[in-house]
Amino acid sequence: MVLTGFFVWWYGEGLTQSFQIILATAEKIIDFFSLEILFKTWVSPWKNDVLSAENISLSDQIHLWQMNLVSRFVGFVVRTMIIIVAIICLGVSGVLGGLALAFWIALPLAAVLFPILGVRMLFT
Repeated sequence: MVLTGFFVWWYGEGLTQSFQIILATAEKIIDFFSLEILFKTWVSPWKNDVLSAENISLSDQIHLWQMNLVSRFVGFVVRTMIIIVAIICLGVSGVLGGLALAFWIALPLAAVLFPILGVRMLFT
């Protein structure tokens, strides 16, 4: 009775809770890296560093435009690198979560099968 209750919990509620933990980990990674904000502001200037001026010469306007373009480029590069790191972390988390689920599923079966196989090997 206790053993069947354990297996019912292990493969029912326990497996569901394990999967929920894996999903919560992915959500925490997404929240930690603020991926939603990064995607929305992907080509925004770095630290909103935008220069503006009025009544300046054409060469100064071009220089201002170049500085703003450089600021956008720096923002794009930094955000892209952070997004790549976040995707790598999500991938590693997914692989480790998949391995954890496989281990979760196989562990009770191994606890039952290994003693049987061990006794069988003793007599062959």
